[in-house]
Amino acid sequence: MTSAAAKKDWLSLLCSLLICSLLLGLSSTVVAGEKQEQQLDNLKRSISNLEKKLEDRGKERNSLQSELKKVELEASKINSNVRRLRNKINMLEAQLKKLSSQERDLQLGIRGQSTAIVEQIAAAYKLGNQEPIKLLLNQEDPQQIARVFRYYDYFLQARTEKIQRYKQDVDKLAAVIADIESQKWRLTQSRAELESDKTKLARQVKKRKKTLDNVKVSLRTDKKKLSKLQKERGKLEELLAAVKQAAADLSLPSNYESFVSRKSKLKWPLKGRVAHSFGNRRSGELLWEGWLISAKAGDAVKAVHHGRVVFSNYLRGFGLLVIVDHSDGYMTLYAHNQELLKDTGDWVQSNEILSRAGDTGGLSKPALYFEIRKDGNPADPKSWLGKR
Repeated sequence: MTSAAAKKDWLSLLCSLLICSLLLGLSSTVVAGEKQEQQLDNLKRSISNLEKKLEDRGKERNSLQSELKKVELEASKINSNVRRLRNKINMLEAQLKKLSSQERDLQLGIRGQSTAIVEQIAAAYKLGNQEPIKLLLNQEDPQQIARVFRYYDYFLQARTEKIQRYKQDVDKLAAVIADIESQKWRLTQSRAELESDKTKLARQVKKRKKTLDNVKVSLRTDKKKLSKLQKERGKLEELLAAVKQAAADLSLPSNYESFVSRKSKLKWPLKGRVAHSFGNRRSGELLWEGWLISAKAGDAVKAVHHGRVVFSNYLRGFGLLVIVDHSDGYMTLYAHNQELLKDTGDWVQSNEILSRAGDTGGLSKPALYFEIRKDGNPADPKSWLGKR
């Protein structure tokens, strides 16, 4: 075998090996993707089954608490729609402002074009109806005649182009005016819907206050209050255990930064005063296992670290709750939200908005309840969060 033939065979073998390597890599990527999808499906199914179990169990208990949940969920839905409508109105107003500016520019341009066209028509009229023939008969120098005809052609072409541009701008103006009318109509509809939702929300707030007052009356004694808090805490522990088991097999991105590496550097979930700290007495023997941070209704609640949302739903005593799994046994909890913006299974980045702060779960005023868990055990956020 010649050296050239050997070299050719070696190159052919190398190409085959490269192709096989690429195909194997592609196959493993597809398999990994399918595995991740399966893991997420299993997580969602497990959490869905747990939520149903908790809901069914809740139906057998306090009717006042069930009524509170119903009212708060309805208010959350309306709040979400109010926010959407306000964003829509802001967008429509910005578009209307832009269209109005286009309308003004086009009208100014059309007025200028009208003047120029009128002047050109007047100039053409002075030349008479038989301009080319008259110009030809009145000229003796052939070069002069050629220059006159070139000027005349240029004049006609310029006049035609101006008229064409004028017509195009008139058509554009008509389209812009039609868009403006359409936007105004949509804006009117959205504003009417917003006012309707604000009225509904006011009714829900009133209804919630009445239900909450009844709940407080039913919990007049410290013993009853403590019993309620202990039951709610028990439900949370049960939920966390189930979530931990369901999320155990979830894989992480290759460039994942561990939760523990960010100790004392994590960003706060929202800016606010800590109303109750970790370890403070809550009721009887029960202590606070996280922070209750004062907030304004609708404040953005952000993830303190990237991770996977493993629960996003209502839990009695905690209201609208988000739990994020950060792997290595670490989880963070964000409770009493007004609105949830992420679903179970969503991957979230550090500082990404998870929810909007509220008072669901029976709070008397808006606040965020924030917990950090390591292997199911609560940890003091003070050791983990950085300076505000």
